[in-house]
Amino acid sequence: MALLHYTLLLAGLVLATAQECDVCHLHHSGQSGVTTGKEVSSAEVFDSGATQCREYQSESCCTQTEASAITLAGLFYDNGDGSDTYTNYGCGPVSATCQAFFIDMQCFHKCDKNAGKFRKFENCQADTVQDDGTYFDGEETDRIPVRASHCNAMFEACKDESYCATAPKNSINEIEDCVYNNWDGTGCKTFKEVWNDGTDMCDNFFETSVQYQADDSISYVMKFPEGDANPNNLVLTDRKYPNTCVGHEVNVTHPHVDAYSGQRVTAEAAGCAANWHQLPGSGHPLNGTAGTAPESECSLCKDCYSDLGFNADAECDAAVVSAVANAVASAVGREFP
Repeated sequence: MALLHYTLLLAGLVLATAQECDVCHLHHSGQSGVTTGKEVSSAEVFDSGATQCREYQSESCCTQTEASAITLAGLFYDNGDGSDTYTNYGCGPVSATCQAFFIDMQCFHKCDKNAGKFRKFENCQADTVQDDGTYFDGEETDRIPVRASHCNAMFEACKDESYCATAPKNSINEIEDCVYNNWDGTGCKTFKEVWNDGTDMCDNFFETSVQYQADDSISYVMKFPEGDANPNNLVLTDRKYPNTCVGHEVNVTHPHVDAYSGQRVTAEAAGCAANWHQLPGSGHPLNGTAGTAPESECSLCKDCYSDLGFNADAECDAAVVSAVANAVASAVGREFP
């Protein structure tokens, strides 16, 4: 199985165009307070059973498992067991056509590295206590510019669908509380009863996480053809990623975790450049420093190695770099570039 996986991974990398390995700056809440999401946007292999988010395979901030877990259960409807059905309350099923737009937006949020440029909180620390009792919020975004065509088409597909709306915001974040109290169905309204059009819906239904943007040159698409390079990589290229959150530092030499074995994989084996973190726009603290080091990668931390008792003058080939970096990481509990 592992050999097959690596064969598929390599095949995917050959087919991928313009692959970029950037830091994934959104950290999604999981069970028991554990966050999900990858460290870098390396290539993934989605098997034939994966039907969602497949376009992100060549450079993804989500794994197949995370992509497949995307669902509207617990959002528009929830009967307490996590299924997409109603029992005693709710506003009726939402059509597959309408659901698809929400799934695409979640794929963008979880899998597209560009979403991380709009992380809301510095160091992933919210202003108020979150559901898990901490202030950690590494997944909320602030006004991601969404392509107008998506918002308009989404409104048209969903305008006759019903959801539980609570005034004054009528937002997606209030659906859960509304559903809980909606035993008589009085909270059910169609999207067109609440929102005037795609602009109104994108700007308000999602509160401040996204915004409607009519200019295609400065807005993101929520879906693109599988096999194509991610067009969002060419949008807002001058917008910088936020700082890395404490506790979410990236393993520079082995940034990818194999989905089958659970073992870390070197940058090169994952299809990333060995100096991916130094390339412009990588989202790593050393981005843009490629080519500026006077010697090799070892020289960047030569003094650190010497201070810890290593022979800093040893031949500095790739194997030595990896061995020394791992030894340093074990000694001081962090990764060096």
